[in-house]
Amino acid sequence: MHDDTRSFKRLLERKQVKIPVTLVIKSNEAEYLATTVDLSPYGLRLQSAVRLSPGQPVGLLLPTEPACFINARVAWVGSADSAQAGQAGFEFSNPLTGREG
Repeated sequence: MHDDTRSFKRLLERKQVKIPVTLVIKSNEAEYLATTVDLSPYGLRLQSAVRLSPGQPVGLLLPTEPACFINARVAWVGSADSAQAGQAGFEFSNPLTGREG
C-alpha cells in the first residue's frame, strides 16, 4: 500500500515539459542527447535512442543557467512494443530544489 501512495504523489508532482538533456552514461562517460517528457523534483522521463538498463547510474546535464548536473539512476525502461518505447524513467540521487527545475 505504501508504494501506491508514493506513486500517486509522484504522478501529481510531474510536469510535462520538453527540454534537451545531455545523458551521460557513467560506465564509459559517453554522452547522448535526449529530450524530457516530464519532470518532477525526484526524477524525470526521457525520450532517447540510448539502450539503458534499470539500476544503471547516469548523469543528466540540464541546460539551466548555470548548467545543472544531476546524478541519477535508471528506474525503468519502456518496452519496445509499448507506448513508452524509447523512453526511460530516472530517479535523482538527490531531489531538485526550486532553483534547478
